[in-house]
Amino acid sequence: RDVILCCLRVLSARDFDPSNCFQVTRKLSINPGDTVISNQHKRDFVQLGGHPGCFHIAGPGCLWKQQAKEGEVEAKVLKELNESSLHSYVPDFMGAKEHDGKKWIGMEDLMCHFKDGCGMDIKMGTRTFKESEVQNQKLRNDLYEKMVKLDPKEPTTQENADKAITKLRYMTFRERESSSQTLGFRLEAMKVWGSETNKDFKTLKHKDQVKNALKIYFNPLSKSGVEGFLRELENLYQLQTESTFFKEHEFVGTSLLFIYDHERVGIWMIDFGKTTPIRDFVEGGQITHTKPWKLGNYEDGYYFGMESLITIVKEIFEERGDDDEKIHQHTTLRVN
Repeated sequence: RDVILCCLRVLSARDFDPSNCFQVTRKLSINPGDTVISNQHKRDFVQLGGHPGCFHIAGPGCLWKQQAKEGEVEAKVLKELNESSLHSYVPDFMGAKEHDGKKWIGMEDLMCHFKDGCGMDIKMGTRTFKESEVQNQKLRNDLYEKMVKLDPKEPTTQENADKAITKLRYMTFRERESSSQTLGFRLEAMKVWGSETNKDFKTLKHKDQVKNALKIYFNPLSKSGVEGFLRELENLYQLQTESTFFKEHEFVGTSLLFIYDHERVGIWMIDFGKTTPIRDFVEGGQITHTKPWKLGNYEDGYYFGMESLITIVKEIFEERGDDDEKIHQHTTLRVN
């Protein structure tokens, strides 16, 4: 499948010059692992999150992503989002297949729109685990040991006596150790020019800590670049709050992928392996994405996280001085 992508939505004071349009011819390989990329199109692949080996470059502008063991959840959700009002904020769905006993999704390689792009993965929501994952009340020694390793003072007297805890206890403890609980999102990883991928953010809990980490990512950008990200977030949030599809699903374990280079900025929603329809499980068939979670209400805190993230990025933007006129004005990449 070959697709020419050359449509940009520009959110800057500068006029858009069509001659600068960044064209990418996409071609999906027949199977994961097939070589369809010429030396001319090869680039270093940067994986910010996920299990090593779950991605294969499938051709110019395309990726194969291995699906989770439980089946075809992500492929179904990505296909439906491609057909929704949120379609321009998710990777293009390019098909699904089984190969060597594993299920794969063909999707757009978002980095292909950028030259030497810098990426950041932000995990959204106050909860990153499915309700079905924590309904088993079995006491587990392995999770107790993990908790003690992270914080020896956390277990209660009874938990120390049992030397075991439930998965629900461990997962809620883990979320509380990051900014997922306090801000509704947490920083997973980032890659900026001149440094290796940094994933040392999971214990950042407070707003000032998270804000300082985000500044590291935004620092190489001009003020117009930061503004581009802010406008992207605001537009995406509006689309999410208007989306019936969004209100009828719990979005847990999903991320926002930020990318910029010397010319453009862009944001996409990614990672839908735990996204679940909740119409049949809650009264009215929808969740608010803002109410506190308790077992059985399926709330995920996604909107709360968007509001917190927009507030922090807006503060970073407003604290920046005016750019020198010689600094390039970034545009916002939005593939239609």
